[in-house]
Amino acid sequence: MEEVTSKSDKSKSNIAMSLSRAQFSTQAHSMGKSLSRLRLRRQSMGFSSVAEIKPVERTSQLAVEFKRPPQIFFNTYQLEPGIKFRQYVIQNNIEQLLDEIFTDHTYNVQESTNLSLRLANDIMRQIKTLSYNRYRIIAVVTIGQKRAQSYNNAIAFIWDHERDVYINTQREVTSAFIQVTVFGVYLD
Repeated sequence: MEEVTSKSDKSKSNIAMSLSRAQFSTQAHSMGKSLSRLRLRRQSMGFSSVAEIKPVERTSQLAVEFKRPPQIFFNTYQLEPGIKFRQYVIQNNIEQLLDEIFTDHTYNVQESTNLSLRLANDIMRQIKTLSYNRYRIIAVVTIGQKRAQSYNNAIAFIWDHERDVYINTQREVTSAFIQVTVFGVYLD
């Protein structure tokens, strides 16, 4: 008797599985997606199951201005840039900006944050006017308060020493310091 009920339970579960698959496939086809793709796209568990870790909304005040549609390039097989990244020109531009803006700066939490965003924005604009179209430009501006503390900064990249370039500049005033680092990473 137990064998009969277990066989009937298995057949019921098989029937239920086939019905749910059929319903799932009709839903998938009505959405315009194939069943095979939906099986592959499972939700990643990641850290969402940990109670204290919540996803962070990433918003940037600069990202809106510099977002542009992705560009699709055909292979040019160009290994060298047409216009080389000239460090001295960019170094002079950064120095002029710092002379204008940072010379009389006193550290304030709100003002320094806005100043670092404005400086990064201005540096990006100036470099983009020089039309280095095969370089990805990354500008990092750090402003900190001088309070007898130590400051260490490390940035790691996979680097092509022949084509990739960086410029690093520091300044200090009585209450604050600034470090501006600009990377020009060549795109093949």
